[in-house]
Amino acid sequence: MALTEEQRQRKNEMAKLNRAKKKATKAPVVEYESENNEPIEDDVKDEVQEVEKVEVEDPEIARKKAIADKRRESLTLARSKIKPKSQITKEKDNEIALMKAENERLKAENAKVLAVKPKLVKKYVREPEPVRQRPIRQEREVSMDYLADQNYGEQLRERHKHNMYQRMMSDTFM
Repeated sequence: MALTEEQRQRKNEMAKLNRAKKKATKAPVVEYESENNEPIEDDVKDEVQEVEKVEVEDPEIARKKAIADKRRESLTLARSKIKPKSQITKEKDNEIALMKAENERLKAENAKVLAVKPKLVKKYVREPEPVRQRPIRQEREVSMDYLADQNYGEQLRERHKHNMYQRMMSDTFM
């Protein structure tokens, strides 16, 4: 992109201005005395003054500077709001301690209230309910007709049930 003569001059002036500002901020201006004991001013000071006189505010540059200033302000604000982890943990610990103290206070208040109220204990005595007895199973004799009507699976289930019943009876009563 080709620059016009005006743009080159403006660019050179801005570069001189920036260099002068950097020198002014980095090193303080020192006056030296010559052999004649006359103070000699630093060239940087003169250059800064000359450049400031020549500088003409371009609306685009002014807008960019305003944007940059706003950005710097927002960054400083954001940095000021950042808290280190140790501070956050201290705050949380303090908050937890306050909550524990509040809980202890509430428990003490509840204990006082409960101590003041007389406790009424009502005991209800239940009458024993009669235990329902199961009907006694009578063993029936297995007839040939009954066995013929059952299929083999039912016969096995019946035998297994009878065997388990016998084992249970022998374990409990013998």
